[in-house]
Amino acid sequence: MDLSVKIENIKDRLSNEAYEYLKVWSTDKNFKDFVPELAELLESPDIAAIEDSFYKHIEIGTGGIRGPIGVGPNRINLQTIGEAAQGLANFIEDFGSGAKLRGVVVGYEARKLSKPFAELCCRVFAASGIKSYLFDGLRATPEISFAVRHLGALAGVMLTASHNPRTDNGFKFYWLDGGQVVPPVDQKFMEFVKNVSEIKKASFEEALKSGMVTIVGKEVDEAYFEAVRKLTLVKNRSAGIVFSPIHGVGITNVLPILNQEGFKVTVVPEQAEPDENFPTAVGDLINPEYKEVMSLPIALGEKLGADLAICSDPDADRIGVAAKIALVKNEMQFLTGNEVGVAMCHFILSRLKDSGRLRPQNLVIETYVTTSLIGAIAKDFGVRVIDDLLVGFKFIGEIIEKLGNKDDFVFAAEESLGYLRGTFVRDKDAAIAALTLAELVSWLADSGKTLIDYLDEIYEKYGYFKNILHMQEMRGKIGFLNIGSVMRGLRDRAPEKLAGFRVLGVIDRLPTEKAAPDKYKTGTTGDQLTFVLSGDELTRVTVRPSGTEPKIKYYIQVYAGVSGNLDQVKRTTDETARLLEDSILAEAEKYIQRNG
Repeated sequence: MDLSVKIENIKDRLSNEAYEYLKVWSTDKNFKDFVPELAELLESPDIAAIEDSFYKHIEIGTGGIRGPIGVGPNRINLQTIGEAAQGLANFIEDFGSGAKLRGVVVGYEARKLSKPFAELCCRVFAASGIKSYLFDGLRATPEISFAVRHLGALAGVMLTASHNPRTDNGFKFYWLDGGQVVPPVDQKFMEFVKNVSEIKKASFEEALKSGMVTIVGKEVDEAYFEAVRKLTLVKNRSAGIVFSPIHGVGITNVLPILNQEGFKVTVVPEQAEPDENFPTAVGDLINPEYKEVMSLPIALGEKLGADLAICSDPDADRIGVAAKIALVKNEMQFLTGNEVGVAMCHFILSRLKDSGRLRPQNLVIETYVTTSLIGAIAKDFGVRVIDDLLVGFKFIGEIIEKLGNKDDFVFAAEESLGYLRGTFVRDKDAAIAALTLAELVSWLADSGKTLIDYLDEIYEKYGYFKNILHMQEMRGKIGFLNIGSVMRGLRDRAPEKLAGFRVLGVIDRLPTEKAAPDKYKTGTTGDQLTFVLSGDELTRVTVRPSGTEPKIKYYIQVYAGVSGNLDQVKRTTDETARLLEDSILAEAEKYIQRNG
């Protein structure tokens, strides 16, 4: 059956937007290469999948695009990646000929089509007279951030979907400082991408021959490794470590660093090699924020009696962690990103203080939805703290770039497993985090302690903070509408109470003009609501849409002082946090049902 006939047959079941996009993709010569895949999609009885692929253009975020691979304007494919690359090329052209000669670093990870996407980007840049530096194989995202400044490039592109499901891929964009662009420059970039009308492409082979594309590799690797290794804090190397790159690129940064530093590392054999199919994935999940994703490294760690299990995410900018509960037992406990960040922060500051290197002008940075305990620790050590940033390491990178003395920066953390030390990378880095954590656990083991013991000591001093992250997936067009409905509903009719706590105030990070009903756009920077439940703001619930996945995220924090039995305080506080979680989900459900 002719494609146009198939489209007409389902027209009444599609939105006008999806119908119009389908007509263009089925008839325009620019999309002729997608016809076989489009024909296959149209054979599907799943109209919702067709609608979701075509009802809109994939959202252009400040760092690029990310989403499921497939045919259509709301998917990742050669067309949408090409548009992103062309938009960046046009953006760079606006800075003049000198900017074009500085070039763009291009890297890619193990996901499907990552290498063809990377080569396409180089072809687009070459056609616009912009040089590019293409890595000779798979690399971790933080090394691309490093390479931008190391090579003196103007920008960097990483073909990655980070911790998104294995069905996804994407295009991540760095600027000349190695960080992602932030307002107002990000808006300019997004407009360029949205306004692409033609994708210009040079021959990849000709671009190589002419020097418009330069292949890079070992020299950049060695410089990056050297910079990471200079961050060592202690000489202890006794920890037994199990490591999984979960079929991703952690073998290019995390494993070399741990090996070069002399740690005893056992790699999970089933997950050791890069594989675009991620065969051991739990469903489509490959995000170590989920305990089940770390099941294999935890199982091997317990079998071997390891002190520490680490799992980098597919592009190796984050790490999931489990640690031995007691030195005399093999059982391991899965840790949240908040718990790992707390332990790292205290360790780093205490080692710097004991060695006489801690100064009042030193700076610790965290996002607002990350546990307030990190800020409390930093203040106790007498250093500066920025603890109210919006989610996104781009905002952390911006703070570092603006520092008069970059060496003032000590540590940054995001609850979603992202950590950073040093200023040579301007994004979270799994290798830096793994090195710091391996040293911490070794230092503790040599003192007869575990990471769990260390956290308890911190709670005894600073009080107990229970942080829960609930991620609610809402896929497809109806999911997108529901996310917007929840945020509008909670913003317009804030709950008076949550789990018996009176809501003392609401912190809305979205500018007033953007929160107006006729101006609101789901997921805009600042689309974050906090319901304050205590006078000190330490007990609170925050709600925000994810900027990278079809999810709405709920962050619950409950604080309790510790004056008696810590275990009892934990049990009571944990139960309170769970009740708050149930309460905010029930509030959100009121608005989800409206679109149900």
